[in-house]
Amino acid sequence: MAVIKNKKTGMWEVRTYYKDLTGERKQKTKRGFAKKSEALEWERNFKLKEN
Repeated sequence: MAVIKNKKTGMWEVRTYYKDLTGERKQKTKRGFAKKSEALEWERNFKLKEN
């Protein structure tokens, strides 16, 4: 959903939403990517795994 650059650290982070087994909407945040492309790739793989 969102790939954001942290201004303090200069690193990239991903914030994405998904539905768990009960159908409840959850947010997942992953931080510490050096490149935007790495963050986008992680998000793409996470979405594929969830579906």
